[in-house]
Order: sequence, then structure tokens, then C-alpha cells
Amino acid sequence: MPWTERCRFASRLVLDRGRGLSGFLSRLSVLGLILAVAILLAVLAVMNGFEREMRGRILGLVPHVTVQGYVNSDEWSVIKADLAGREGVKSAALMVQRDVLALRANRVDVGVLMGVEPPAWQRWRAWASPRVEQLRPGDIALGAQLANRLGVAVGDALRIVLPEGGLDGSAPPVLRRVEVVSVVSSGTELDEGLMLIDFDFALGFGGDDATATGVAIQLDDLFEAENLRWTIARELPPHLYVSDWTGQYGNLYAAIRLSRDLVTLLLLSIIAVAAFNVVSSLVLVVSDRRGAIAMLRAMGATRSDILWIFVLQGALIGFLGASVGLFLGWGLALALPDVAQVVEWLVGAPLLNTDVYPLNFLPVDVRFGDAGWLWVCSLLLCIAAAVLPAVRATRISIAATLSQSQI
Repeated sequence: MPWTERCRFASRLVLDRGRGLSGFLSRLSVLGLILAVAILLAVLAVMNGFEREMRGRILGLVPHVTVQGYVNSDEWSVIKADLAGREGVKSAALMVQRDVLALRANRVDVGVLMGVEPPAWQRWRAWASPRVEQLRPGDIALGAQLANRLGVAVGDALRIVLPEGGLDGSAPPVLRRVEVVSVVSSGTELDEGLMLIDFDFALGFGGDDATATGVAIQLDDLFEAENLRWTIARELPPHLYVSDWTGQYGNLYAAIRLSRDLVTLLLLSIIAVAAFNVVSSLVLVVSDRRGAIAMLRAMGATRSDILWIFVLQGALIGFLGASVGLFLGWGLALALPDVAQVVEWLVGAPLLNTDVYPLNFLPVDVRFGDAGWLWVCSLLLCIAAAVLPAVRATRISIAATLSQSQI
């Protein structure tokens, strides 16, 4: 029997619109596979989106490795130069970081004041509005959520209080008046307490002899942060403290990766169940079509022809289910952010809030690689599920079946 005939018989079995139970289950197995593939692709896109935004927004903004302590300016310059020249280090910048109070009229809030050098400001500038070229003395850029709680906008004045005063806590509280020149809206938890000012202006908070509180290091490969931390911790004086991003965000990043893997396994099991529905549908097809199978055998079709007809039917179910499922899943994934906004509008509250979640929006990242292996796995599972009914079909007795048929 030519391959074209085998494919024609297989497609007729899948697309059979008869009222028999076998035809209904065949179409139901296709529908089940479509839904399983679509849901899995959409969920994977959301998990990929969280991982991408975690790496691009949060881990792209915070220092990958930080060296902190109290040494004089000359020592910090030497340490910074040494760290900047190491292999894999993209940049190293001095910083001043302190917890402060922000005052606006009768509103008071706590923030993290960071004095940054111009190169470090460029990382934040991409999320700032307006995108000022650099922070001048007396300028401040606030995180969007902090600005919202304080009720300030660009151009408003703000008072900053360093409660202990000085960088060593020995002086009385220091009060400074600053002007909000930009609002940083990264859509992450960083916006909750972010306060960026000019590095030299931040030094002025501590008096004439004030120095930086640390060095912020950015790496070419952020996953090398832990190795670099251990390396430089052994080389630097013991009174300097070295940390990396994994200490604060490592558990969150690992949880996102683990959740993605667990969700993938869970939904793959659903696809496996949907694929193996092919077994029950093809078993019924074999039972319903015993007469037709016997007629084909009597007309010269070999056991191999019958076997391939039912294997091709399973493959066609997998092809249709996976292909349509990927198409629907792709569309569903792209529509999820808009759906989330509609739900937020209906309920009058945000679904994701940076008080609880790392992001305040629903990210989506549909990857061709995920779609490819999902399509292949679905197809192979359906083909494997079709083998047993196909073998059973080849064992039908021609004489016994024809003698019982009512033709």
C-alpha cells in the first residue's frame, strides 16, 4: 500500500465526523492535547518572564559584588583600581549607602540613600523619568513607590535626615534639602526605598573627612559573583566585608527556577495523560473498524500497512494537537499582561505588588526553544501511545471478522 493511501486512511480516522464513540474520543484526545500544550506554553512564558526580568531589572541594577567597610579615601582608591582590573569585572565604582529618613510636609518615610558615581548612575538612568544625564549636587532620584508614598513629583523639594549624622554615627543628625529631578520606575521591589544622589554630595553628609562606604562591582557574568566574592574576601583585610547578590536575591532567583521546573513537570504529566488518551481512542477505533480492517487485509493490505495506518493516526493527532496548542498558547501568553490589567481594573487592586512580589507587573517571555521541545515531546508521546492499538489491529483475524460482519 502506498504511503499516500496510508496517510489518507489515517486522516479519515482522525477527522471522522460519525456519531460513533471512537470518533468522538479521537476528537476529544486532540482537544485535550491542544489545551494541555497551550496551558503549558503560556505558563512557561510567564515563568520565563519572571526569570528574564529578575536578571535584567533587579540583578542588572544592584551590584553583583559589594565590598564594604570604613577605610580612608586613598585605600578605597587602591581597592577600587585593583577590583576594576580583575578578569570578568565590567566596572567598579565607589558608593555611599545609608538608611535615612525622607520628609515631605507631614509625610515621613524610610529610604536607602545611595551616593553613586556617574558610571553607576547610567544603569539606573534607563528606568528614570526624565532621563537626566547626571545627578548634580542637590539632585535626587527617587524610586517610584517611595515617591508615591511621599506624594512628591519631579521638581518638588525634599528633606533628607541622616539620623545618626556622619558616616560613623558620632555626629548629631544631619538635615539636607534636595530637589527631585527624576523618578526611577523599574517595576521592581527596588522602587520601594530607592534614593540616588551624587556621590560627592553624599560624602558631604559626613563632614570633611568622610569617605566612601564601599565599592560596587558589576560582572560580565553575574553567576561568577560567588566565586569572585570568595576570592577577594581572602585577599582583602579582615575588617572589610564582601557580599554578593546571592545573599539577598539568590533564594528568590532559585525559587523562580525551581517553580519553573516543577510547573513544567506537572503540566508535562497533563500532556502525557492527554497523549495517552490516544490509546483508549485508538483501541475503540480498532474495535469499531474491525470489519473495515479485515476488508483491507482481504484486499491485499499487509500487517505493516495496518500498523502504519494507526501509528500515522496517532502521529496526526499529536501533530494537530501540538500545532494548534502552540498557536493558542502563544496567543494566550501574549494576551496575559492585558488580561491581568483588565482584572486589576475590575477588582480595583493590583494583582502583583512589590510589597510582596519582586515585580509589580506580569512579565511574559515566549521562547522558540520551549515551543520546539514541547511540540516534539507531544508528537513522540502520541506516536508511542498509538503503537499498542496498532499492534492489536494487525492481529485481527480476517476470516472470523468477515464471517461475523453484517454486510
